[in-house]
Amino acid sequence: MARDNSIDSLKGFLIILVIVGHVITSLDNVNMINHAVMGLIYVFHMPLFILISGYVTKRPDQQTARQLWKGVLTIFIPTVIFHALSTTRIYLSDGDVCATLIQFPYGILWYLMCLIYWRVLLYYTPRALLDRPLLHLALALALSLLVGLTGIGNALAIHRALNFYFFLLGYYYRQGALDQRWWNCNALHIGVAVVLLPLIFWLYPRCGNIMNGADNYTLADLPQKALILSCSVAMSLLVFNYRRDCAGLRHIGKESLFYYLYHFHVIILVIIPLVERFDLMRTLPFILLYSTIVLGIVFLMTKIPFFKWLVRPTLKLKSH
Repeated sequence: MARDNSIDSLKGFLIILVIVGHVITSLDNVNMINHAVMGLIYVFHMPLFILISGYVTKRPDQQTARQLWKGVLTIFIPTVIFHALSTTRIYLSDGDVCATLIQFPYGILWYLMCLIYWRVLLYYTPRALLDRPLLHLALALALSLLVGLTGIGNALAIHRALNFYFFLLGYYYRQGALDQRWWNCNALHIGVAVVLLPLIFWLYPRCGNIMNGADNYTLADLPQKALILSCSVAMSLLVFNYRRDCAGLRHIGKESLFYYLYHFHVIILVIIPLVERFDLMRTLPFILLYSTIVLGIVFLMTKIPFFKWLVRPTLKLKSH
C-alpha cells in the first residue's frame, strides 16, 4: 500500500489536537472557551484517528496469520513498556501504584489495545459477514450505541474497543464497499455538524462523560449517545475529506505513534510543574503555547534512538 502523504498530514494535525486536548484536561481548566475547544476536539479527533486506522488496515486475504500476530506484537510490546513507564512515574510521585498496575492498559494506551482487538477481529471475521459491509457496519454501530449499557467497565479497554468499532467505516471505504457519494457529501456532513454540535452541548453540557467512549450510561442516555455518534461520524468524514498534504505536519504524522506515546509524559513531567511552580496563565493562548512546547520537546526526542526503540523495540539501536 503506497504511503499517502495527505493521510500522514492529517494524522499530524490530529496529534496536535490530542496534545491540545490533554493539556487542557491536565491543567483542569474549567474556562468556558477552553471547555468549548476541548468539546469540539473530542467530538472527532479520536474517532477520526480510528477511522484512519481502519482505512490503512490490510484486508485479511492480504496477510497471513503469522503476519497478523507479528503486527500484534509490535503494538502489544510498546503497550506493556509504556504501561510500565507510567507505573514507574506514578510510583516516583507517591501515587497509587497498585491501582495503576491493574488498570491495564493505563491512560492513553487504550487506543493501542483497541487497535489489536480491531485487527484481530477483522482478520477472524467470517467471510459471510465480511462480504456484507452494510450488515457488518450496522452491527458495529449497534455495539457502539449499546455497549455503555453493559457495565463492562474499562478493564483491558474492551469497552472502548466495542464503542469505537466504527473502525470498520474506514476499512470498508478503502475497499470501495461504501457509496462515495455519501462519504464525500460534505454539505451533508456540515449540515449534521452545524445542527448537532450546538444541540449536544446545549442539551448535554456534561456530554464528555459519554464522548470519551469509556463510561457507562443508562437507557435514558441513549439519545445523547446517538447524537454524539452521528456528530462524530459527520465531523470525522468532513475533516477527512478536506485533508491536504502539508509538509509541516507530515513528519508528525509519520511519527504519530511516537508523539502519542510520549506527549502525555511530557505534559505531566514538564508542563504541569512549570505552570504550577510559576502560577502561569491557563487561558487558550497559553494552552496553545504549552502545546507547542510539548511538540518541540517530543520532536527533539525523536532524534534520540533509545526513545525510538522503546516505541518499536524490534528495531536495532544504532551503534555510534
